[in-house]
Amino acid sequence: MGSMPDWTLDYKDQTESSGDLEYLDPGKLRFAKRGDVLMLTIENDRTYLKVRPVRAFPLTDPSEFIGLLDAISGREIGMLRSLRDLDGPTRQLIQDELNKQYFIPRISRIVQLKKEFGTVYWDVETDRGKRQFVMRNIRDSIHEIEPGRYLVVDIDGNRFEIHQLANLDSRSQALWEKLI
Repeated sequence: MGSMPDWTLDYKDQTESSGDLEYLDPGKLRFAKRGDVLMLTIENDRTYLKVRPVRAFPLTDPSEFIGLLDAISGREIGMLRSLRDLDGPTRQLIQDELNKQYFIPRISRIVQLKKEFGTVYWDVETDRGKRQFVMRNIRDSIHEIEPGRYLVVDIDGNRFEIHQLANLDSRSQALWEKLI
């Protein structure tokens, strides 16, 4: 009795892997949605029945270097150099998938910060509405991405971005400075 079939229709030997990064030719890629699943056919090659796009640099370069993973086997299919290389409808399809995975509300105002026994309680306004969250260990939970730009991670692993600290109102900046 043989092993269960892999749902990836693969016409090449899957055991061979050079470990080299393969840049994909956008002109040979055909994406389609089947229900909630993204599928990919590479012209004259193979079809992947469940694909997951991932960003190599989600915060600093979100439209460049998009990896495509076979969500069934977990293997890397290859890399797109830029979303701009795709036609409009395909670019939107990939962008929608990425937006589901990289949900990072942007903090526009800090309403209140309350620090108790090493725990910080946040009350903020974001581009996705008002949020309240809890953070411990400031040193490990606030990351400066580039000067004035921060990623804040709460105790549940949810991420929030302060796109540019200098653009926040003066009260928000004062609360931030008091915390840091």
